Amino acid sequence: MSAAVRRAAMVLALTIVAPAAAQQDLGPRSGAGSQPMTFFPPQANSPAVQLTQPTQLTPKFELPSSLPSIPSGVAVIPPPESQSPRLQAPLPTTTPMPPANVATPIVPPTIPPSSSPPVPAGAQRPPAPQALPPVVPAPAPTPSVSAPVAPPASLPPSAPAVTTTPVPSPGSNRPDILPTPSPLPMANYPMFTGTADGRSQLIRLRDLRTKALHLEGAAAETGIAFTTRQDDAFVAARISLLFSYSNAVARDDGVLQVFLNNEPIGSVTLGKASGPKARAEFTFTPALLSTDNRLQFRFTLKGQGAKACTLDRDRVIWVNIEPATFIYLSTTRLPVADDLASLPRPFADPKDPLPLNLPFVLPPDPEPGVLQAAGMVAGYFGLVAGNKGATFPVQYTGLPASSAVVLVAGGNYPPGVAAIPGDGPRVAVVANPSQVDSKLLLVIGDTAEQLQAAAGTLATSPSRLTGGWSAASEPLPAPRQAYDAPKWIPSNRPVRLGEVPDGGGISGRRLLDTPRVTFRTAPDLFFGALSGGKMYVHVRRADDSWVDAGNSRVFVDLNQRTVGEIPLEPKLKVLSRLKEWLFPGNAEDRVSQVLLPGFQLASQNHLDFRFELRAKADADCEMLDWSDRTGIDPDSTIDLSRVAHFAAFPNLAMFANAGFPFTRYADLSTTAFVMPETPSPEEVQALLNLLGMMADATGVPPTRYEIVDAAKVDQVADRDLIVIGLTSNQPLLKQWESHNSVHITPTSVTAAPGLSFLQRQFQPTDPRAPYYRGAAPELAKANLGKPYAYLSSFWSPLNENRLVVMVGSTQPAALVEMSGHLGDPEVSTNVQGDFYYLTGSKGEFYTSGIRKFVGGLPIWWRIQWLAGSFELAAFICVICVILIFAATIERFSANRANRLLSRTSSDGS
Repeated sequence: MSAAVRRAAMVLALTIVAPAAAQQDLGPRSGAGSQPMTFFPPQANSPAVQLTQPTQLTPKFELPSSLPSIPSGVAVIPPPESQSPRLQAPLPTTTPMPPANVATPIVPPTIPPSSSPPVPAGAQRPPAPQALPPVVPAPAPTPSVSAPVAPPASLPPSAPAVTTTPVPSPGSNRPDILPTPSPLPMANYPMFTGTADGRSQLIRLRDLRTKALHLEGAAAETGIAFTTRQDDAFVAARISLLFSYSNAVARDDGVLQVFLNNEPIGSVTLGKASGPKARAEFTFTPALLSTDNRLQFRFTLKGQGAKACTLDRDRVIWVNIEPATFIYLSTTRLPVADDLASLPRPFADPKDPLPLNLPFVLPPDPEPGVLQAAGMVAGYFGLVAGNKGATFPVQYTGLPASSAVVLVAGGNYPPGVAAIPGDGPRVAVVANPSQVDSKLLLVIGDTAEQLQAAAGTLATSPSRLTGGWSAASEPLPAPRQAYDAPKWIPSNRPVRLGEVPDGGGISGRRLLDTPRVTFRTAPDLFFGALSGGKMYVHVRRADDSWVDAGNSRVFVDLNQRTVGEIPLEPKLKVLSRLKEWLFPGNAEDRVSQVLLPGFQLASQNHLDFRFELRAKADADCEMLDWSDRTGIDPDSTIDLSRVAHFAAFPNLAMFANAGFPFTRYADLSTTAFVMPETPSPEEVQALLNLLGMMADATGVPPTRYEIVDAAKVDQVADRDLIVIGLTSNQPLLKQWESHNSVHITPTSVTAAPGLSFLQRQFQPTDPRAPYYRGAAPELAKANLGKPYAYLSSFWSPLNENRLVVMVGSTQPAALVEMSGHLGDPEVSTNVQGDFYYLTGSKGEFYTSGIRKFVGGLPIWWRIQWLAGSFELAAFICVICVILIFAATIERFSANRANRLLSRTSSDGS
């Protein structure tokens, strides 16, 4: 063969092989050296998502092997035709996964306990629901191709309907409502699994909102916001949708679309074409997730009822997104530099949707000064965790396999941790030698006083700390005044919603969800002659031509109960019309008044604003424009300025919900904790959990409390006392047991007798007091010999004007469980009276009825309160007054008649 022929053959071979090799390089390589791409969450206002290729050769994260994969060959869910095609990044996982936006056959993922990843210490799993019958999917035809065929690049993909699971109809009393679907087996999903390199988490709708999301009408939208940690990189994401709808929807054709951050992630076909459905599940591209997210749902009726939006207040057509809906995320934790400027991360993140679990490492047998320093740090992180809750496990030796707080006293550093240079109180962040990618927060001091100085700086001035380590000797803030907690709205002036921490987000595109404002009040508010507080609401409305303002309205819910209904265009009365004619102004300046009933106000309150917009008769239901400018004006106000601080004690409900009356001063300057002389780790954990709860209740890390042991309790007799400990380790639990209203021994349970009928007649009433005594003695008798914990409150034996709350238990685990219940709204509602008994996660209260009132009332309110308290005595007094008045009038009339007769007789004579 000639040289020219050989050269031509080589050129031909290269032209054939080179393109094929280039195409092969575009995909992930197989073999031991393969490594998936890592997704970094897009930042706010960021136009693109960053993708990086790690340098390690071994994968950092894999999905659980028992998580069922989604079979290929299913149609790809496309965005609407109005949107341009978007380049999708490959799903970063070492487990073969389908393309993003893929419809999933409804087989709920099941992770058997035997194959579940290990759960770190302190992690919590969701409660196991009732068992459900297994869902057997219909056999699907085997796809003829081994991989899904991607749509042409020139055409935008189109969204198919998601296959859903029929729910058997057990019958319903209302013909327009389909049976509510059964909840998904939540226990099969771990709330927190994996190691420091990766974890899986569940974001449940019921944790974000206790009620179902309601879509009403032929065209409706709703949504909800959720957050994720700032240092999480998402590698896989899946949503499990549980919904129900009315028979009017079932008789027609409609579609339910799901959006994440305004991007479509799937749709479900509803109506007669698909039959009754209840579940839908599909994956979506994790690159759509960010730190602040909004999950949106849009329902559109497509059949004959599509013009139903022209009907006024038509409530027949509706779809509910049930609280059992959840998002399942697999993430990897991104590294964070050893810099104090990043605090509170990586130890806590305000955006983390999960409860905080942060271990503490203390010196063995810590003295009260060391415990006080640890409590300041726990208060700081409890404030960061917020209403999600926080727990602080304690150990005296070794290091946990996670990020932790370490108190270093006298230069005794944990093994493997190098000494921090410098002298005096210091704070440092170092790598944890016991676990890769975790950190240690070192609070350093040669003495207990230096530890308190360092902890106080961390709790009150964390912005002063920078670098890997920093000196920490900032002075504590000035002592706080009573009732000045930052999270409590003032009771001496009206408060703008914009001043409330959650009140700034109630304007803007709020027709897609229900705006919520969360605020706290002082627990001892007394409304007296008033029915409650007042709220002045200004609804900001855009000029949407399709809105029928006369029939549209906004409902105001206080703690899930409707308290007000505001028309979008209120019908003015004659005087109001005359005022507008004389003083013309903008219709949007109208303010509506809503009463906040005093009996519905609690320590922590939620205000929900539900928009119900109705379309005009000539509106096109498919072309409704949901304005971005409709919402609640932040200048709307809550007015609690005409109330008093007045309450009866003991009252454990106030303590369990807000740490009151100890939190009357937010820095706890009038509080002392009494601990055992040699506290166990569980007793210290109960102390730290309680301080974290109090910080969240007030918005201030407590710094001015005192900690003493039982032998020195006389030194703090002028303070309110919180006694913590085990019955075998805390002597005061035995010494002051006689003050408890319920006495428990290994063989018997006795309760203090309640007030007699005659005593109750002379005992003023308290609207916050329970209306019955409670069943704690009966529950204790039924569980004799089992571990238990209790709360007890009474007036101090050392000072009759100071209150005592005892947190006791027979077992360390029960003591920790009791401390975890405090501050939890779902559990603490059962805590009332002056004694609370807890065993096996079941608790009951008891009250003896003996109370003492604290606070002041105006004279007219006090008269009204006393009249309402002593109804029988007041009735008798009224009768006596009437009789005396009648007798006086009769005597006066008789005397006057006698005088007239005598005068007439004298004139006649």
